[in-house]
Amino acid sequence: MSVEIQEQKILAPYTTFKIGGPADYFVIVKTPEECVEALTFAHEKNIPFFILGGGSDILIADEGYRGLVIKNEMNTVNVDEERGVVTASAGVRLAQLIMQSARAGLSGLEYAIGVPATVGGAVWANLGARGSQMQDVVLSVEVVNTQTLEHKTLSNAECSFKYRDSIFKHEKWMILQVTFQLVKQPKAEVLARVQELTKLRKDTQDVGSFCAGCVFKNPTEQTDKAAAFLIDSLGLKGFQIGGAQVSSIHANFIINTGNATAKDVIMLISLIKQKVRDNLGVQLMEEIEYIGF
Repeated sequence: MSVEIQEQKILAPYTTFKIGGPADYFVIVKTPEECVEALTFAHEKNIPFFILGGGSDILIADEGYRGLVIKNEMNTVNVDEERGVVTASAGVRLAQLIMQSARAGLSGLEYAIGVPATVGGAVWANLGARGSQMQDVVLSVEVVNTQTLEHKTLSNAECSFKYRDSIFKHEKWMILQVTFQLVKQPKAEVLARVQELTKLRKDTQDVGSFCAGCVFKNPTEQTDKAAAFLIDSLGLKGFQIGGAQVSSIHANFIINTGNATAKDVIMLISLIKQKVRDNLGVQLMEEIEYIGF
């Protein structure tokens, strides 16, 4: 086996929350072949596995993860300026993809600038902001079946994209590579938009803090108010349990002030959901994923 399997690897440093105990097994993969090796290891050990990208949008248990964590670091980007087509490995950082596309005069991904995600994680979650989502620009997704190890290419329609959701959350596919169809625009305009949205994110979100991003989905089927608005309306900004605190800048963010545990975050999430439900009649649902619970 060419990949190095590590044991009892602390996961907190690999997450944007900086929270999480040890994984029984941990491996970094940089090629599709190494992905298959890692999946084969999990099959042979008969253990569960979890694919880790940029480490945002997740909360890992203090006890860690009883299985194999596959850290995806596949990192290749190909840009076809003429056709407006960009292909990126699942482990590519979103910021890298956005900047390479912008410098080529290709628009469509700028809205996601500043999100500490990988391409695979962004497509898996159908990442969205400011009225745009990944589903708007995904052309196709190359995957491997995590059970049979069969390779396949899925079209946009086959990805079953919905609000913060996709087939990848429900079926046994590991994302290897994504092809995007972007729009050709003057480079200066695209780069200016990236700069503008970067500043906007810094002004309205806790950039640089230890957090996972938005904790709750917007309850669009219950109200036209965003989750952040509902939480803020109850005066919960700054409320803290242990080391976990509701952001004073963006009420849908929970901040690790330095020593938060997963238990602190869970308790704070439960309190927020209860107060919003009891006072406003809205049932909030988590956007973050729980790992190891």
